[in-house]
Amino acid sequence: MGISQTIRPKNLLAPPVKLDAAFENPDEVLDLFKKGSPYKTLAAVHRNVGETSAGWFRNFWALGGKVVMPGAEPFFNNERFMEAAKIAFQAEVIRPVAMMTNLNLPAPSSPCHQDLPFFRGVTNREVPSWMLAPMGYSGLFHDWAIPVASAITWFYDGEGGDFEYWPNGLDKPSITERPPFSNTCVLADNEYMYHRVGGVGSPAEYSHYENIGYDATLELSKENRWQVMESGKDIADFAFDKVRLSVLWKAYCFETAEMAESYDNHSYDLDTKMIADIFCDDLRGRGIDCVRPTDFATDKQWKETITTVYAAATAD
Repeated sequence: MGISQTIRPKNLLAPPVKLDAAFENPDEVLDLFKKGSPYKTLAAVHRNVGETSAGWFRNFWALGGKVVMPGAEPFFNNERFMEAAKIAFQAEVIRPVAMMTNLNLPAPSSPCHQDLPFFRGVTNREVPSWMLAPMGYSGLFHDWAIPVASAITWFYDGEGGDFEYWPNGLDKPSITERPPFSNTCVLADNEYMYHRVGGVGSPAEYSHYENIGYDATLELSKENRWQVMESGKDIADFAFDKVRLSVLWKAYCFETAEMAESYDNHSYDLDTKMIADIFCDDLRGRGIDCVRPTDFATDKQWKETITTVYAAATAD
């Protein structure tokens, strides 16, 4: 069976599935959040030097299909998530691939976005992570995209911190999940579905955190308070329940065993030359001058062009 015959249509999103009880033992999940301290900025985790994380911190519990945080095994191998993914994506084969935490300080809402996509033959080892989003937004690499289920579970009972999402496209009404969150989960097609985090906390507490650098960390103190540390100094301090906690689980969803096999044997992979060719052909078709980069990671003009031309859509 040809891969092109089984690729999901571009306009067809897997329907979201809401789980009122994501984990059997949510207190153990919260304990693992505490053990995971300190947390890096989002920019540092994804090695986006020079970017600000706007009060967003993260670490990984699993990566590349392997658990990297001791104690996360039962949460990564979550049968509730896998069964929901089979239903939503109509998939025979579900392979958990990553699990990560998100810790959001009181701040305004984040931009509407899609998650970093996964492509056959290409990860952020082959291309810089900042290139993956434009690859997804462009629609040029859809035939190599791997369908990915994303299960987001929240632990936050404070003000704000909504999860807004557009399962029927940005031209249709959004759906909003609101606190109190306690082990509540939505499994969805976040690589194709636009979504965003609402403002966390009250407007009086909002900050854009321009003073938080790339190397800053978020640490849990002995007094159970979150402290933003930079160069050994405590530059911001929050009560435990003022920080919005969520854990994100991702899994590859293969419609058939044959599709999973073609992923494993690399018979339908992208490579960096193909990526450059596809982008350059499209840019020239738009009347935009394009110089093939010698190095994706260091060519500043390439980054500016790609991120400007292939940017996220905006919600009204």
